[in-house]
Amino acid sequence: MFYKRDSEHHYQVALLVSILLLTGCEKKISQSPTAKNSNSLVAENQSANSDSKKPVTTNTGKETSAAQTHQKTETGHHKSASKSSPRPLFKDWPAPKLAIILTGERRGYLEPCGCTQNQTGGVSLLANLVKKIEDRKWPVTAFDLGGLVKRNRRQSQIKYETILASLKDMKYAGVGLGPEELRFGADIFLQLHNPEPASPNTTPTFLAANILILETPELGKSHFKIIEVGGVKIAVTSIIGKSRMEKVPDIIWQEPVKVLPEVIKKMQAAKPDLMVLLSQSDKEESKSIAEKLPVFDILLTAGGVEDPIGEPTFIGKTMMVDVGHKGKNAGVVGYYPQDAAKDDRSKRFRFTVIELDKQRFQDTPRMAEHMQFYQDRLKQEDLAAKELPIDHPRGATFVGAETCGECHTKAYEKWLTTAHAHAYESLITGREDQKGQNVISRIYDPECLSCHVTGWHPQDVIRYKSGFVNKKESPHLLGQQCENCHGPGSGHIELVDMDKLEEAKKVMRVTLAEAKKKTCYQCHDLDNSPNFEFDSYWEKVKHPWRD
Repeated sequence: MFYKRDSEHHYQVALLVSILLLTGCEKKISQSPTAKNSNSLVAENQSANSDSKKPVTTNTGKETSAAQTHQKTETGHHKSASKSSPRPLFKDWPAPKLAIILTGERRGYLEPCGCTQNQTGGVSLLANLVKKIEDRKWPVTAFDLGGLVKRNRRQSQIKYETILASLKDMKYAGVGLGPEELRFGADIFLQLHNPEPASPNTTPTFLAANILILETPELGKSHFKIIEVGGVKIAVTSIIGKSRMEKVPDIIWQEPVKVLPEVIKKMQAAKPDLMVLLSQSDKEESKSIAEKLPVFDILLTAGGVEDPIGEPTFIGKTMMVDVGHKGKNAGVVGYYPQDAAKDDRSKRFRFTVIELDKQRFQDTPRMAEHMQFYQDRLKQEDLAAKELPIDHPRGATFVGAETCGECHTKAYEKWLTTAHAHAYESLITGREDQKGQNVISRIYDPECLSCHVTGWHPQDVIRYKSGFVNKKESPHLLGQQCENCHGPGSGHIELVDMDKLEEAKKVMRVTLAEAKKKTCYQCHDLDNSPNFEFDSYWEKVKHPWRD
């Protein structure tokens, strides 16, 4: 058994937070440009050690492969440290009988935010991984654990359909159901896809052995699926554990260990070479299932860390693996049936977790088409305007930076020089390094608008009443403005008009300590701004004047 982590997580950076005019200013949207043709890696595979005919056992469990890592300084900040070129994919792997790609818990990350260069993950880079494996002439199939989206909103439904279309193009064979999918409710969930039978095909089959939708056993999903790839027959099923299940109307949960024996019996009747379980459970519950039902060769579990190190756990002869969250990584199992004795199934596998970085992977044209279609649908449905807004806790309305500038002239002039003032435009043009590339506009995407305009709750992605709707209706709220940090200004203006100056100041005041603790973190979090460092960012936007 050989296993290793293909890359370490590089973005463990200190998250101090910016102040006053900052809730996402440096954020700039990612691209989905037409990718260059990927180079074949067949030669790389052929150059592997000729004497490495069997999987090699190792206890390293981790392999650094990215071009850069981050080192912590004495101040608690992080700095880049140059490293050697990325390690080749699947180093020392002979060609397997079958390669199995495993993903899961995407949580809505169709792509990384893209506000910073070299962010990892997304379906576009995943598709390139699939292509690189196919270029090696390795038989390949793929399964996803489920948990494709995060929220239960109309945008999430559109994103869900887009992700499924992407997985279909990558020839995913099966997708498990997570609590995230079931939160849509039975009616919406059934509308979002056409269920397929448990039979060989090239499109994802929804799998859930222990879920009843509208009290109908296989409505909306299948209990299991049998596929054959490269002469290897695989039987796969999926469950949602008690640790993950939530109460949802018209959806009935059943104890996995009570339901699975009958499903297993049907799977084994097909005489598969491999038995696979997709377990939407925490690790302890998945382990318990493997102990009670020791028939599965591979068990993909939920409940792991965001960036796993790629070390599987063996429960008897079952190899349990996890592949992280947010689509940043993909697990790959290599199957070598010729290299194992009958009494030791574990030696049949190699396993690695691959970080989907831009040093080794390129964007895929077909996935860019999916992203464009997704953005077009958001525009057509005009979700920024149609989703119900919420009241701001202060009860005031947003007036816009130009109004603030009528009194606060120096602060306003400073703001005009910052990237905050152009945050909206960056949704159209992309980052500085993307000039001349085919950047897909995100100006109708609520998840992007929430940190690039004024009057939204950035973490919950909800518009406040009087917040930005679109350029035509609310041009005075374009970009990251004063009120995203200080709060809506109508009440402040009223107090000034009543000569209640001290009270007016108190309403809008944000201290440096508050900014470092919370304010800028609303947008400059690890996902969206991994290189954020408060002191240097604050120097770009500070405005100490009291005019």
